[in-house]
Amino acid sequence: MRFVTCNIVILLLLCGLSARPQGISFYNDYLGNIWVFDNDNTKQIDHQPAKSYGVGNNSFVYVDNSGGLKIYHNHFLHSASSFVSDYVVTDNLISFTMNTQLKVFDDGNFHTLCASMAKYWADDDIVVWYDDMQHMLMCYWNGKKYTLDDVLSTGEPSFVNVGENIAVFIDVNGNLNAFYLGEIEQIIYGKNLGGIALGRDIIAFVDASTGSFHAFYRNEFVDLEDFVPDTFKCGDRFVAYVDASSYLKVFEDFETRTISFDEPEFYDVEDGIMVFGVQNYFKAYIKGKVYTLESFIPKKYFINNHCVAYLDQMGNLKYFDGNKTEIISYEKVTDFELTGDAVRYSFGVKSENIYYEGKTYKND
Repeated sequence: MRFVTCNIVILLLLCGLSARPQGISFYNDYLGNIWVFDNDNTKQIDHQPAKSYGVGNNSFVYVDNSGGLKIYHNHFLHSASSFVSDYVVTDNLISFTMNTQLKVFDDGNFHTLCASMAKYWADDDIVVWYDDMQHMLMCYWNGKKYTLDDVLSTGEPSFVNVGENIAVFIDVNGNLNAFYLGEIEQIIYGKNLGGIALGRDIIAFVDASTGSFHAFYRNEFVDLEDFVPDTFKCGDRFVAYVDASSYLKVFEDFETRTISFDEPEFYDVEDGIMVFGVQNYFKAYIKGKVYTLESFIPKKYFINNHCVAYLDQMGNLKYFDGNKTEIISYEKVTDFELTGDAVRYSFGVKSENIYYEGKTYKND
């Protein structure tokens, strides 16, 4: 089944869906009012604290004091619904349910996806759901709905997973398929699947029938290893894995690089960055380069897009922007988080700051 066949269209989509603004955050003032931070500008949007919230690359989402769902996007506060059963905030899409009704907020527009949703899966650019009235597995991507599979004979899908702009599912014939840039591609027979991870433009999977490791990358199949890796994780257009010899490797741009011949103590992948620990050094990998951040492993850190926020051994809050590291606060930080490329942190009595593009913004 094919929906898009033009390579030029695929290249345009690969380039066009990745550039997003990344300066959204928020803070509460001393009276509990909510102030949104929007690319160097702040303004009050609510006079009571949020019951819950989520932040994407271009939206701030929260449930207000009365239980309504609010979405701040593109300098405007939208009232999404008077109540919400569930919501998922990703970098680019906000999916939410009202009982069995599934909706999505995409670049300022609301779309009703399903009136009788039994289950759904969401990531940055894609939403997949099972319509239990029509017995269809459906998908929303790039402003359109697609039918993935008719599951009337089986009752419900047996396996579904999503990455940032990609989805996989086992169809009624038992085959694992990928939905990617408007196309459906068969990957492997479902019973032979020995493990899988998804990112942006990439799927990494194990073929249990041969004990081998492979990738589906930008519409091409690539053989990675003859043996099953110990672990593997996908990010934006790359897969990181620890191979059978305990080497840390990265496959990116159709090349495989050995990042460390020493077995990593850990490694985490998010968006375009990987952080890992080797011999008690805290390191980051981004776009083919390795950076040593610290000679110890922080107890708490956050990674997002191409950035890292963490506390050093002295308790100072540090920020790695994908190129350099700097101290952004010498205060005794009580809490912090990384949203988009902005760091929001708390200290003292109800003091909250936001650090973004070399500047600090205060809630006083």
